[in-house]
Amino acid sequence: MNKKERGILKIEEDFRDTLENQLAKNQSENRKVRIKNIKPVGVATWTDKVNREEIKENVYQVEKEIIEVDEVGEPRTSYQVNFYLGHEPIAAIIGTDEIIYESKFQAFEVDKMEAVKSLLDNMQEMNMEKYSLKNLETKEISEVLTEHFGREVTEKEIEKMLEDMEKGDIEKLKEDKDEGKLSKEQTEKIKVNGIQKADLNKKVDGKETLGKRLDLQEYDSLFVVYSHNIDDITAGAKRDTTTYSLVGVTKNGEAKVLNDEFEIDSSVGNGGNRNQTKIKADSTATRDNSDISVYRRKSNGASIGCENSQGAVNMYFYQKTSEENENIGIQVETSKTPVIPIETREIMNRNKGVYQNDFVQDEIKEHTDVGCNPKDRRDFDGDMDTSSHLHIDEIDVNNYIPNTSITWKEFMSKCGYRGDGSLQVAVKAIQGLGDNVNDEVVEDFIEEKEEEFRTMEDNI
Repeated sequence: MNKKERGILKIEEDFRDTLENQLAKNQSENRKVRIKNIKPVGVATWTDKVNREEIKENVYQVEKEIIEVDEVGEPRTSYQVNFYLGHEPIAAIIGTDEIIYESKFQAFEVDKMEAVKSLLDNMQEMNMEKYSLKNLETKEISEVLTEHFGREVTEKEIEKMLEDMEKGDIEKLKEDKDEGKLSKEQTEKIKVNGIQKADLNKKVDGKETLGKRLDLQEYDSLFVVYSHNIDDITAGAKRDTTTYSLVGVTKNGEAKVLNDEFEIDSSVGNGGNRNQTKIKADSTATRDNSDISVYRRKSNGASIGCENSQGAVNMYFYQKTSEENENIGIQVETSKTPVIPIETREIMNRNKGVYQNDFVQDEIKEHTDVGCNPKDRRDFDGDMDTSSHLHIDEIDVNNYIPNTSITWKEFMSKCGYRGDGSLQVAVKAIQGLGDNVNDEVVEDFIEEKEEEFRTMEDNI
């Protein structure tokens, strides 16, 4: 998926989460409404008459499936198409193609009404289909499974899989199963189609297993699945309004949806406003809020996070810091991650003391605050007395670049870095050259920059 598609997908997934929260208030055992698809119609634009400001709002077409069970237990399925301005329903399709607007919207929101009507009168179906939630998610699942299985899993295969799962929905409503428990057939489906898997028996901190830290010792593996498919996995299971959900599988092959045993950490992930400190599998560290979903274990407060990185789902084990009550954690090893050195994993060992998490967070934050994501364990081991490099505020421009005979001042001059912020640009350029910086590497970089300047001058 390209950057534009990823951006649209995230907006649509956030919108779906909001709608499902609204729908959840009216769900019952005998009536279930599911979002089948969301299509972006376009952007409605109008002028606020009070402030004279131009206002823009997304318009979506939302397809819903409604399954109702009558008094004799017989299910009936119907479909609905609504239009939303932002998060507010404003119209519906009645019959084959007639659009009926909500009466109050039509009567009291004249400017908005005209903008929306103009947009709906000129809907471009092809563009809507291309960027629909269903198509984008199918593409994303295809990329994730292609990465997981090491072979191309086509979008047609994914569409067939999802169709087969949807066909079983009505039959599942007739079944009387223990909440959350999966049959052998469903468990095998999880094993094949789960988009990520973590071994709960692996030591996540150099000493204790992921299963022990998450209080899931009865399970052998932890699978990540798409939340909107939970109803397809097991009828009646609690479904969180977040992109992913967790399934535990025991050694003897029994499985259970774990949504009842975790709660969503709303301070991070989709809609969250707090950063998380994380140590990655490649032994680098950063602070970001890129996890899509973060789940906190109800029994002990430990968390597991899921991050989508260019089609691959990364998992992180988190704990809270004592001082800031923020998440700090380490990436979980899966079949698609490099082996995390035991020295790196041991940084998260809880035997290092109750304030180890705070020390690690403080050290990483010291680097990220100046735009540096540390790549050496000494820079995020929680010991302020160990360090692999200096930051900009500690650099004298007349000093030599480490491992070279070239000063920072000379380097900036030859590369054309001048004015405010030039030292920051120079430091980032050197950091981008990797760990083996020497005279030859720096001279080659300078020569490339000088060649760029000559090329620009020739084109003027």
